[in-house]
Amino acid sequence: MRAGFLAAALLVAACSRASSPDFVVRPAALGPSARTFPVTARVIHFADFGDDTRQQAAVAASMAAYARSVPVDLLLSPGDNVYECGPDPMLPGAAACAFGPDQNTVAPGYTPPADPSFERLFERPLAGVRRDGKPVPVLLTLGNHDVASTGTCASGGEERDISRRRACLEVAHRSPSWSMPGRHWVFDQGPARFIGIDSNLLKRADYAGFSIDDEVAFVAEAARPCGQKLCFVVSHHPSFSAGEHRADATPEYLARVKRIEEAAGPIAGWLSGHEHQLEHLRAPAGYDVLLSGNTARGRPGERFQNVSAPGARLLFASTRWGFGVLEVGDGGNWSYRFVDDAGRSVQCCTASARGRCEPAACPAQMP
Repeated sequence: MRAGFLAAALLVAACSRASSPDFVVRPAALGPSARTFPVTARVIHFADFGDDTRQQAAVAASMAAYARSVPVDLLLSPGDNVYECGPDPMLPGAAACAFGPDQNTVAPGYTPPADPSFERLFERPLAGVRRDGKPVPVLLTLGNHDVASTGTCASGGEERDISRRRACLEVAHRSPSWSMPGRHWVFDQGPARFIGIDSNLLKRADYAGFSIDDEVAFVAEAARPCGQKLCFVVSHHPSFSAGEHRADATPEYLARVKRIEEAAGPIAGWLSGHEHQLEHLRAPAGYDVLLSGNTARGRPGERFQNVSAPGARLLFASTRWGFGVLEVGDGGNWSYRFVDDAGRSVQCCTASARGRCEPAACPAQMP
């Protein structure tokens, strides 16, 4: 099965890609071969996917091949799901989209207009990622491009109204390959808890009528079981990074990250995109930061020379096109691997008993 997966992925990658860059840095030495354990939940993590490029086609084909080789339970897509600007706020009926009193879920009774961009830019490329003949469920969070409202994205009213309407339309949309229960949400998969947040509020304390205070309050409630469960924050913007968006990490941004960290408590990791690379960092607070945003638009010139804040440590980074795979077992065991567009594992880490995910040589065979 492993050989078939790799052969199929290599063939598709060779035919469809322009060229996947291959720059890699490994500041942390690899330990022995990553420890294996019985997997109770397997999740593909990918972000910044919503553009119909050759890169997207190659990565989607590799994801589909991977899902044919082992059962995948869930896909996580933390943001920039519909480039360049998010859904169309000018479609008939779009203006009626409204959030309920919680400012998170869509008011009952609303049916969004059909917007072909969802299928063309996001859902159709994922058609091959299946389990038992059915699409693997996809959970999404909002990215900055999903709620864009300036420049060429300024259509449909005031900036605040455009961003709010686009956020509402993404939450309202539903398909077998799209589920966004709210601007923020909590989801349990086996022994893991995923806490999805609207990280546009890390860049600005308030936007489109939403506030960082509400986000922090939500995380504090959602994280109550995190003393017993493996918890992962899922957001478009990372807490820390070593790519070009490290410039985002102003004192205000880092202060808002700290508020989320304190509300979340003992998380195992923070799963993000925004940086169009593959990155593994260790946050100053000790949890793992895993970025998988190199799915549709790459930044081949990135050289990862600095991290975004003192105390954060870069463990691995690459300009390879690819995606991430999180595997969780009982007893607090978990692992993560980056898989490139040709189906090769380019970096792995493993964690035992709720510990840190330490870089390790990837097993010779897929689990």
